Amino acid sequence: MRRRYAAGALILLAACVLLGSVALRKLIPQETAVTRVQAVLAELDSQPKEPEEVTAPADAIYESPIDFQDLWEMNPDIYAWLQIPGMGVSHPVLQREGDDSYYLRRDSRGESSRAGSIFSESKYNGRDFTDPVSILYGHCMRSGEMFGTLQEVYSGEGGMEEYSEIVVYLPDQELHYQVFAAVPYSKKHVLYYHDFNDPEVFQAFLDKEVLSVRSINAAIDQEAEVSVTDRLLILSTCLKGDNQQRYLVVAKQLQNKE
Repeated sequence: MRRRYAAGALILLAACVLLGSVALRKLIPQETAVTRVQAVLAELDSQPKEPEEVTAPADAIYESPIDFQDLWEMNPDIYAWLQIPGMGVSHPVLQREGDDSYYLRRDSRGESSRAGSIFSESKYNGRDFTDPVSILYGHCMRSGEMFGTLQEVYSGEGGMEEYSEIVVYLPDQELHYQVFAAVPYSKKHVLYYHDFNDPEVFQAFLDKEVLSVRSINAAIDQEAEVSVTDRLLILSTCLKGDNQQRYLVVAKQLQNKE
């Protein structure tokens, strides 16, 4: 009888070891695929910035600092990387074709997570950021994860000046954006209710729903020059203190690096 129990215990132990090793093999590459990119960008962020007048030759081939191949092996739904230099916002951007809420409660590995991921909706936006308005969604986590620090930073004094740049990395180029507004917004779906291919609709959105907002949580660069010919990036998250509103950080695309 003791031999039978001992054999059973050994089998159970072997099964636990096997399952543990499989889980570990799955976890380690997936974890380092993201943290490796974050480390690379943090290093770049700490380096002195090049003078604005220094530009790359016109025929230079763009080399992304992001190892997208590594990320795709982890999850092919990753198509971009979002960074706000200096703020600590540095995350992969995901999109699930046919299921726009998929990453609402899933991390970049596709596993269940309260923090979810930074994601866009395939129904309204492509993956190349050439739409008139592209929106990225993220939770406002109390821990500061995802978009948890946006409202505190941009609604605070000097926040927009200090963190005016947003960078989106793609496999073949990087897109730079300048933040010009951070405002509370209703829960109305921006892309569903606005056809931004219509210049009048686009202008009305800018004038009435962004640039004219008056709120203690609003910050607007009144000197920024924005028009319907600009491509906009909006970071959308929950408004702290009012679950009936959203908080939008609105930026315009600058000259990109290819």
